[in-house]
Formats: sequence, structure tokens, C-alpha cells
Amino acid sequence: MIQVDVFRLHEDAVVPSYGTSLSTCFDLGFYPSKSDPVVNGYDRHNLKVERYISGDGVYVNPGDRLLVPTGLIFKIRDKRNSIESFADITTEREELQQFSIRLHARSGMALKRGLVLANAEGVVDVDYQQQVYILLHNISDMVQLIPVGERIAQGEVVTNEKVHFIEVNDIPSQHSERNGGFGSTGTT
Repeated sequence: MIQVDVFRLHEDAVVPSYGTSLSTCFDLGFYPSKSDPVVNGYDRHNLKVERYISGDGVYVNPGDRLLVPTGLIFKIRDKRNSIESFADITTEREELQQFSIRLHARSGMALKRGLVLANAEGVVDVDYQQQVYILLHNISDMVQLIPVGERIAQGEVVTNEKVHFIEVNDIPSQHSERNGGFGSTGTT
């Protein structure tokens, strides 16, 4: 079983939960620190901005890309094996490399409000143990309010497969009839 330890940076932050019993992803909300009333990011002109958190929440202007805090730090643990010796620590590290948390936009926010993840999918590596931020991008033409506590993204623990890169001297030969990319197989 995979366990995700959750550390709340302040008491208002909410531990993630699943929306339904069969949901694949868990929900993450906007939980800023009361001592830091600013959300940082960039505007549509690629200039650094600070958006101040009011009593309502934070306003995201059209084109903004903001690092929206969750107030949470995660640590993934593989509970299938227990650590009994120093040698087991190396084994555990290798096993933990198999996991990461993937962050996705919430479909309703993307459709109805134009709030998506700026990088399409966020990746929280297993060795990242700092606050998780959601990189939100307002692709709409309207200012969007994100109230404190609103669910702003969803996440899932995924299994990763490490690969070995081997440099070769000959250009790889084709192994199908494909000839190109970017629509080369048709657009309809």
C-alpha cells in the first residue's frame, strides 16, 4: 500500500480527499498562509506580479499565471516493505523513485471559468518535500475570483518507470509506416 503523509502548514489547510468513492484523483484547495497575503506569478505580458489575498480570496486577471498555495507538504511512503536496516533504506529509495504525484486541472474550472494548469500537468517528485503550489492560468477574458478553500486542482499518485538512455551511433530505423508527425496521419 502507498501512503501519503500530509503536513498542514497552517490549521486552515485541508487534507486532500476524494470526491466520490470511485474517484481516481483527490482534490486540492487554495489555502494561503495568513502571514503571507500574496500570491506570486506572472501576468499576460510576462511581468512578475503579486496578487493580494483579500477577505474574498485572490483575483486572477486574464492571462495571469499564479502559484496558488495549497498549504500542504506531501511525503510518499511505500508501506509494502518495512525498513529494518541501513541496506533497506537504499531499497526503499529505489522503490520510492517509482512514484510521483501528478496534478491536473479540475474539468469544471477549465470548462466554466477558463482556469487551467499553465504547464498542463504538474509533477510533484517523490523527493520534493516543500509546499505544493498549483500553477493556475486564467485563459478566459474575465477576472476570476478564487475563494480561500476552493478546490483548484486534482492530484493522483502514479507509478513511474525509470528508463536507461543509451547513446547509439546509427539513426534509428522506422518500425512502422509512419512518415512524419504533427498531423502526418491525418487531421480528421
